[in-house]
Amino acid sequence: MSRQARETADIAALAVNEPRKVPGALLDKLRRAFRVVWSARGGGLYATGFFLTFIWLEVTTFFREILSADSVGSFFTEQFWEFLIRFTVQSIGNTIEAFLWPVRILQWSPEKGIVLLVGMYLVFAYVIKAPLERWLFHDVDDDRAIEEAGDATGK
Repeated sequence: MSRQARETADIAALAVNEPRKVPGALLDKLRRAFRVVWSARGGGLYATGFFLTFIWLEVTTFFREILSADSVGSFFTEQFWEFLIRFTVQSIGNTIEAFLWPVRILQWSPEKGIVLLVGMYLVFAYVIKAPLERWLFHDVDDDRAIEEAGDATGK
């Protein structure tokens, strides 16, 4: 939690000092968050589906909340704290719903859903997984090299 607070403060400082670097910093933060989900969910189609479903649900929830406000001014003066509490509670629901993403596909159409899930697995396993892993872990070797260099020098 302290690491996340520090990263958020770093991004806020970056937004003030060097705003052009903010998208890259946010992408790095997103990549690290995806790596955590990737590792926890087995590093495959399920993890990717969970992550994408969760992001989609969070973004749609956020915009639905913003658009339901009477005005931008009233949102920030009257509804902001209510929004934070409601958004936090809905995030828990979004997490549960994201866990069940394959079920949603099967509910849509059991026969087509099975075919779609098998197709998604094949495309993921043979086309998407290797480039995605390279993107996710491209900086891990650099981090290990830095840690090993620090160990070698006694730092």
